[in-house]
Amino acid sequence: MSLTSIMNIGVSGLMTAQDQLRVTSDNISNVNTPGYIRKVAHQTAVNIGGKGMGVTSGQVTLAADRYLQAAAMKASSTAAAADVTYELLDQIQAQFGDITDSSNLFNQAATALSSMAEAAEDPTSNASRQQTLSNLSSFLAEGGRISARIQTIRSDADARISSSVKSVNDLLKNISDLNATISAATVAGDDATGAQTTQTRYINELSKLVDVNVSQNENGGVTVRTNSGMYLAGDKYATLSYQPTSGVDATTSFGAIVVTGINGEKRDLADNLQSGEIKGLMDLRDKSSVAVNGQLNEYMTQFAEQLNAAHNQGTSVPASAVLTGKKLSLTQEEAMSGFAGQTNLVTLDASGNITHRMAIDFTAGTWSMDNGATTGSFTPGSFASDMTSAFGGHATIGFANGRMTLNASGLNGNAGIAIVDPAAAGTTSPSNKQGQGFSHYFGLNDLVTTQVPTTYRTGLAATSDSGFSTGTVSFQLKSPKGASLASIDFSPAAGQTMADMVNALNNSTTGVGRYGTFSLDTNGQLSFQGFGTPANTLAIKSDSTSRLGTGATFGQFFGVGGTSATVASGLEIRAAVYNEPRNLALAQVNLNTTGGLGALVTGDGSNGLNISDIASKSTLFARNGLNSGGASTLERYGSDLAGQVGNLAANAKSQKESNESLLAEAQSRRDAYEGVNLDEELVNLTIYQQGYSAAGRLIQTAKDLYDVLLNMI
Repeated sequence: MSLTSIMNIGVSGLMTAQDQLRVTSDNISNVNTPGYIRKVAHQTAVNIGGKGMGVTSGQVTLAADRYLQAAAMKASSTAAAADVTYELLDQIQAQFGDITDSSNLFNQAATALSSMAEAAEDPTSNASRQQTLSNLSSFLAEGGRISARIQTIRSDADARISSSVKSVNDLLKNISDLNATISAATVAGDDATGAQTTQTRYINELSKLVDVNVSQNENGGVTVRTNSGMYLAGDKYATLSYQPTSGVDATTSFGAIVVTGINGEKRDLADNLQSGEIKGLMDLRDKSSVAVNGQLNEYMTQFAEQLNAAHNQGTSVPASAVLTGKKLSLTQEEAMSGFAGQTNLVTLDASGNITHRMAIDFTAGTWSMDNGATTGSFTPGSFASDMTSAFGGHATIGFANGRMTLNASGLNGNAGIAIVDPAAAGTTSPSNKQGQGFSHYFGLNDLVTTQVPTTYRTGLAATSDSGFSTGTVSFQLKSPKGASLASIDFSPAAGQTMADMVNALNNSTTGVGRYGTFSLDTNGQLSFQGFGTPANTLAIKSDSTSRLGTGATFGQFFGVGGTSATVASGLEIRAAVYNEPRNLALAQVNLNTTGGLGALVTGDGSNGLNISDIASKSTLFARNGLNSGGASTLERYGSDLAGQVGNLAANAKSQKESNESLLAEAQSRRDAYEGVNLDEELVNLTIYQQGYSAAGRLIQTAKDLYDVLLNMI
């Protein structure tokens, strides 16, 4: 071996040791730098002609383990989804308040009913009536406030989705741009670890937003996909687009997060997400919060219905001169058809004595006046005019624009009017249509009012006219994961029967038949059942229809597309009662008084006690949210709702803590492998320094040999 070869071997050792020392120095100086991945220096023996000719520095790499990286990223995505879910569910839970707090929704309900009982015990006290109405108004307002706050939280989640989408786009671009830098450095044999560390940091940030799967490319870059396999970034990158929704309510149909691929193809991100912050936000926005709000609205709806049912059994003292019903969006014939049992329309003088009594038998379709024999009949379509004629000028009954009115004439002592159902006994039964009495069904003496229907048992049959002839309802169909399946516009045709309309809705070409089925039950309630398990869902994007031209929209009338979850925001005490507390129906008309004298007395609070007992009476709840529905009481349903909201938040917290522990463990193992260990680096520093020293001595030896040879000449 020549002295030149020895000198070259020494120089190669010196240069390699310098490179190794530089790498070690970088590691030591970044020991506490967050996200820094330890560099690894490599050296390769140089062999020429079967003879060792020194060493050379290899490519500097990162101490990264793809399995540990994958585990950490998966844990990061899952933890991010759990964290945001708990954060927002905790906000929803906080709206209901502590169960021991008097301002808690359910405690406010109990307070309102308790004050109703107190007012019933002293029905002449205007102060107790005012307090009752104030407590009830506060309860209704609190229910509306919570429902509105849930929508605000959903809106916040939607805005955060939009912000996260922008962050994802930035990260995908940065990851892709660094691929080019890394590839160029790898091909040239340069140090690409700086770019790789930065790229890894971007990937880590991306994994918090969406679940990702990373694979290494031969040229040193990476390809990033979702765990479902959808391409996100590589040498090129996909872009995400999303338009947040303003004015969110329970009927809002949110748009899709559209992923535009590198070839221009478009896909819905929802079907390709398994975890990450965006997934957590979407599930909270579209599932958890919707379930809670649905149950809350069912509770508030049934509370209002039971209040009205009880209030309609009584009357104020003195009796009101006019009773105006709620808008049903039905024709008179539709509204009156299906009634059975009996009721009484009575007029009273200012002293509470009955002046006239109209006994109506809906089952037979007949009537009698002032306890006389049956003298007339009526048909559903002419009920109002028939009864007005039968009263002979003592009272008038009207029906216009889906609303019934009763009006005492004010003549000959007919100062007020009331509706009294007989007690069930023998062949006598109170009026009934779909579980509601005559007064309750028409809302003639409601205590609580709202602008939208609260019951969706329309009473329509398959042969009934649908009542919709103009306008368009736009349906949005979504998959169980929240991906948009289709947007379908449906325009009802004039003269369609309900059967015709259901068939048109279920058409697989122009309707929703590819995604689910509409059906009409025996009570006239229309419902949609999506295909699949879990099922596809239906929302209403817009609705310009109107039943009978001036009535409720398709969604409001049938309670589909989320409209049933908007009731709580519009419940309020009827103005005629709130502004004049004496109109609170705490009393009942006694039909059994002799000659009708003293049928309505000032000190009667019997109906107030009936109202105060509604929380413990069994009623039917619709399936909604996490509750399967069925018979229950308001007290039990409210307790279940509070418990379910608490369980949702508690489970979310448990999931959050569990996933944080898994993330900490995965990150700890990753850090142990990728992070800088000062002890190890000091050992390497010693080794490389000794290598440097040895290479220097080899060069010195070669120099000494040169000097000896030169001196010999």
